[in-house]
Parts: sequence; C-alpha cells; structure tokens
Amino acid sequence: MELHILNIDSITQEMQHVVAERLPLRYARSQRFKSGQDSLRCIGVGVLLLKIFPDLRESDLKTNDNGKLFVENGLEFNVSHSGSYVVLVADNQPVGVDIEKIRERHFQVASKVFTAEEITWMNDDVLHRFFTLWTQKESLVKAVGCGITVPLDSISVMPFQEEKPIVYNGSQWFCKSVEYEGYMLSVCAMHPVHY
Repeated sequence: MELHILNIDSITQEMQHVVAERLPLRYARSQRFKSGQDSLRCIGVGVLLLKIFPDLRESDLKTNDNGKLFVENGLEFNVSHSGSYVVLVADNQPVGVDIEKIRERHFQVASKVFTAEEITWMNDDVLHRFFTLWTQKESLVKAVGCGITVPLDSISVMPFQEEKPIVYNGSQWFCKSVEYEGYMLSVCAMHPVHY
C-alpha cells in the first residue's frame, strides 16, 4: 500500500505545466473552478496520479458507475482532498481514503449518518470522534466503490475503533485513522492498513 499526501501550497508552476501537458482534460477542469484552492486541489490529484502512474495517459483513466476513478489493469487507488491537502492511496486490492479538516461544525448531521452506538462513542470527544467516524465511513464506501448510495447510518464502523475488521458488502474491511496536521485521515482496505 502506498499513501501520498500533497500540500497544495507546494504545487509549483512546473508541476502545473506537467499536469497541463500530460492530463489536459484534468488541467482544463481545474481552470473552471472559481476558487484558486479548488483549482490547486484538482491539479494536485493530477500530480499524485502521475507519481503513482508515471506513464499515465488521460485515456487510461476510467470511472465506474458511481464515479470512482480507476485505471484498467493498474493498481487500485482512491483520492480525497480537504483544505490544503490532497491524498492518494494505492494498493493491489480495492482501497478508499478520506481526509477532512477537523473544525467546529453543525454536528446535528451525526443523527442522520451514525448509529446510536457511534453517537454514544462520539459524545466523549465530539470534535475528533465525529471526524474519525465520518472519514472511516467515507473511506469504506469509497473502497467498496459504491459512493454514498447507501444510508451511512446502516453501516457501523465501531469495530474499527478497536482495530478490528468489519464485513460489508460481502468482504472483510480494515481501517486506520490518524490525525495529520489538524486533519483526520482514514484509509480502508481489504487487509490490515499500514502506512
């Protein structure tokens, strides 16, 4: 498993030029964003894709029915971004990643996406545990490749809090979460996660 984290503030003009040359559709998409940070996050995904797949051509990138990017006959990978960071995880099996900036927010959404047991656990440290649960669920549905097409409160990620796997969609899944420079980062895979 490979995990790559890119701070968008480190994206140089040269990196942008490489993405524009090698992934022109992605670069054109990045230029349509009104926010400079959104543009850099889009370019950052391109930078990380080219790091993992040095010979990547834009025509190699495909999406499944739920919009998950993949490369035929290549490593499985997943991307996420939030604030100043873009992350990409790659593995030889399905994998998902989510990163979220830890910040105060309206936590009422918890009752719509977390199970009763998760809410009880979250209440001991709302700020950090909310983002732990959220990124774990996001990384799981992204690994499975279904996106948020299922109600998130129907999935319990409580076993992940004890570093135990869960069975979802017929497969066993493992997850690791870490706090990274004010962000919560979770990676989900079909084997124990080490990065």
